[in-house]
Formats: sequence, C-alpha cells, structure tokens
Amino acid sequence: MRVSFYALFALICALTAYAFDALDHEVFDLVAALEASEGKGTSFYSFLGVEPSASNAQITKAYRKRSLELHPDKNPGVANIQERFARLGVIAQILRDSTKRERYNFYYKNGVPTWKGLGYAYSRWRPGLGFVLVFLTLLTSGLHYVVLRMNYTRDTRRVTYFTEAARKAASGAKGRRKVRVPMVEGMVGGESLELVVDGGTVLLPHADGTATPLSSLAPEPSLSKTWPAQLSRGVWAKLAKKQIGDEAELEDEEEETSASEVEGYDVQEGTPTPAPRKSRAAELRAQRLKKDSPGTSTAETTEGEEDSAASGAEGRRKKVGGKAAGARRRKMGMKK
Repeated sequence: MRVSFYALFALICALTAYAFDALDHEVFDLVAALEASEGKGTSFYSFLGVEPSASNAQITKAYRKRSLELHPDKNPGVANIQERFARLGVIAQILRDSTKRERYNFYYKNGVPTWKGLGYAYSRWRPGLGFVLVFLTLLTSGLHYVVLRMNYTRDTRRVTYFTEAARKAASGAKGRRKVRVPMVEGMVGGESLELVVDGGTVLLPHADGTATPLSSLAPEPSLSKTWPAQLSRGVWAKLAKKQIGDEAELEDEEEETSASEVEGYDVQEGTPTPAPRKSRAAELRAQRLKKDSPGTSTAETTEGEEDSAASGAEGRRKKVGGKAAGARRRKMGMKK
C-alpha cells in the first residue's frame, strides 16, 4: 500500500509538471498581456473585432482592418503602439490555426488557470542563485527528514518485535537472563540475536561487556539530524578546534617573548639568574683571577693588578734613582 501511495504521488507530480506545454504558455502570456493593455476581460475575439464562431476568412478580413487602425505609422507618438500592433498579428495567427484556436477556446470558455505549472513559474520569475540554493536546501532537508521518519518507523517495529520476543523467552526468570531471539519473526533454525533481559528492560550485549538498551536503537527523527544541521555542526566544531589551536599557539609565542625579554632575571623574585655560559678561555681566566685575589670580582682584580704593577714600577724607578744620587754625593765628598 505504501508503494502504491508513493507511485501515485510521483504520478501526480509528473502530471502537474507536464500538464501545460509551450503553446499553453504562449496563450497564457498573450491573455495576460492583452488584459493588461486593453483592459480586464478582453479576449482575442473582442480585440480583433469578430465573433467566436468567425471563419478564417472573417478573421483575416478583421485583422487587415484592425491592423490599419493600429499601424504605428498612423499612430505616431502613441504609447505602446508597437507592442499592440505586434500582439494583433500573433493573435490573428493563433485564431487562423485550428489546433491553436481549439486550445485557446478551451481557456476562453473555462478560464485561464491560476497555477500554470512549475515550468511556467520558473521561466517567468527567473529566481536568483541564492533563492535556488535555499530552495534546494529546504527541499533536500525535507526529503532527508522523510527518510529518517521512514527508518524510524521500520526500526521501531523491529525493536518492538525483539523486545516482546525477548520478554516472552525470559518469562518467569528472575534477575538477568540471556535469551536468543530469531532475526526474522516466525523463523525457526535460522540466525538469532542474543539479548539480555533484566527485569522489564531488554539489553543488547557487546563484546566488551557493556550493554545498550534496545529501546535506544530507534532514535526519534528531528530536524537537527538532517544534513544541513549536521554539516553546520561539523563546520562549527572544526572552526572552534582551529581557534583553540591558534589561541594556544599565540599563548606559547607570548610566553617565549616574555621569557626572552626578562632573560637573566628571576621573574618572581627580581634577582639575577645565571648568565649565559662563557667560553672555555674566559672561564679559565676568571678562575685564575679569583684564585689570585679571592672575594673580588674579575673586573676589580684586573684593575688591582694593573694599579699594583704601576706602583711597583714607580717605586723601582725611585729606588734606582736614590742609590745613584747617593753614590754621586759620596764621590763629590771624597774629592773635596
């Protein structure tokens, strides 16, 4: 019955889509344009000036007369005269063709339908790309929801069957009990499904020792489970994950920058931290200077050695100069 319903629905859609052809659309356009230009209720016959039962000869004669009245050369400066003259020729051509005239007579007697088909609406409306994308998204979302609803109905029937069969197989038992239920209702000796009945709850056991309630295997459909909602959540989750990663990377860069700016200082205590390691020659020089004068810094020791060397040289010069002067004085006394 369900198959026949969907087949009937598809047939109705197909008939609706192909109910009108190009000739119908041409008649619809002419009727709308004629009434907009000449007034509501104006027909092809009244515009041409003939009766609906007029022959082709009468239609041709009326067309010639009417074309002289509406010719643009005889109506200079009249608004829309070109369109009215061209429309008169198309109407006369339709009424002289038996097939087209019969089609027009049908709408002339029964009226032009309000709904003229999807093809007519699309060709006259020409919606933009944004509207088409939104329409297709809504359409496919609706179809997806219908599929989810159908799957939910099928899964609910199977869950109901397994639940009732498992409870029936475990009737009278106390506590947890494992039972096996045929995969297909009424099948004997075929494949079966192992279930666990715990009181009034039927569970589906897994290899890792866990169990899932059988009723949770038929989730109710909702619009949040359609593909646009799932796609939006997936994109949002990726963007949020990327943003968190960028923020963490930015924090790491800020920490490295802060560490480089305060290199050589203790951030919390404000005391100097160990300076970068010196070369081997600088270390040996510093050790030798510290050994010669302990308790002083390298710069102070170097300056002290330079001062000592300078004062020693000056003393030696003074000492040598004093001995020579004394010898000369002694020699001068002996001569006297």
